[in-house]
Amino acid sequence: MSEEIQLHHNLLGWEFDDQNKRVQNKQGKKASETVKERHDIVLLFGATKCNPNGDPDSGNMPRVQPDSLRGLVTDVCLKRKVRNVFALFYPDGTPIPQDSPAQARYDLFVREGAVFERLLAKNNSLEARAKEIFMGYKVEGLTFDEKSWKLANPAVEKKTRRGKQSEAADGSEGTPEDSKEEAQPKKAGKAVDKRYDEFGERAFRDALCQTYFDVRYFGQVVSTEGPLKGSFYGQIRGPVQFTFAESLDKVLPLDATITRCAVASEKEAEKKDDDNRTMGRKFGVDYGLYRCHIHFSPAFAAKTGFTYYDLDNFFFALTRMFGDYNVDIAAARAGGMRLVGLVDFQHQSALGNAPAHRLFERVNVSGKRVERNPKMLFSRGNDEYSEFPAGLHDYDGEAPEGDLYFNERDGKLIPGKNKEGTSNITARLLVWPERWRRLGPQSGTAS
Repeated sequence: MSEEIQLHHNLLGWEFDDQNKRVQNKQGKKASETVKERHDIVLLFGATKCNPNGDPDSGNMPRVQPDSLRGLVTDVCLKRKVRNVFALFYPDGTPIPQDSPAQARYDLFVREGAVFERLLAKNNSLEARAKEIFMGYKVEGLTFDEKSWKLANPAVEKKTRRGKQSEAADGSEGTPEDSKEEAQPKKAGKAVDKRYDEFGERAFRDALCQTYFDVRYFGQVVSTEGPLKGSFYGQIRGPVQFTFAESLDKVLPLDATITRCAVASEKEAEKKDDDNRTMGRKFGVDYGLYRCHIHFSPAFAAKTGFTYYDLDNFFFALTRMFGDYNVDIAAARAGGMRLVGLVDFQHQSALGNAPAHRLFERVNVSGKRVERNPKMLFSRGNDEYSEFPAGLHDYDGEAPEGDLYFNERDGKLIPGKNKEGTSNITARLLVWPERWRRLGPQSGTAS
């Protein structure tokens, strides 16, 4: 990646000496460097009279927990929304014109109608990138050049790669004594060949990560077919992982019967009389406030090449991926989904400085209920009450902002800095409702 790459959005909160050249912050971190510290993220979003995630096994009805009737949105649904942002827009936020290529490093691997085997096996640019990466390796005792690439290229079947060597060995002349003398070097040669195979597969994996942003973000299994079939390097683990999103309270399912004043085929038209209407059903929820946790691992970021530039773009996608920006627009959820809260806990170390659950506990969002014996219900005014929320006004929340310090010895999480004046976690409220509380360093107590 070019050293001169710049952050488009600066959702990382960096400070620069020159705001017009956002390449490196005042602490010396560059946008092109891989992310070195752990992040734990809380994502809150609302769904109003729409279907946030339909279940195909239930006729596309909204997903719910069967015991609690709370709404669910799967992790893959949320990842799809991130993918959709960069399928439609360049990382700087400008739309991608029809039939135009994606920005370098931001091509999409898991796309509609994609055949992974075809993408992997018949991709000259991917193979050329893998070759470039392979020839850049430096390992004592191995030579990474054109000749060794021909032996290691995973896009070519192993039998074909080794064919010429086998033919030469089969056609050689010599005595049994000669064969014994040659046996040991041949074994050593096979061991070297295996090492070249490994580096060839690794180069192909790195080329995948550098080409496709969703592979670099979320990982991908490509070991079932194609050049990395059966290879360890075909099981790519991404640094960004979502949990299922669950609504904070029960959701009220909506089921509407709809009609269409036309038919799809002549056969259907013949079956109808004067009325060409066809019937259908549309599902949704009245309102649900959903919460999801996102975990970021710098160890896997180092393997896939996930940079601070990627992290900045990822935060941008999270702020734009719902229907209120019309990025994820669809008839089932047109304008009905909105981002409510986005809280990033940034650790100072790669392993992290506090357990994730201790940080998530500090983001407290709950419904504003009143007691109506024997239940706690949401007020609707005029002495009316409901067990279902009607909107964001039925919730209140608070979250820390700024420095935090977690003491591993006593397990206490302290707002602000410790007695020595140091902190090891920074809480950043990238998106937060105006009327909800922001707990600064002096607002809370140790927990």
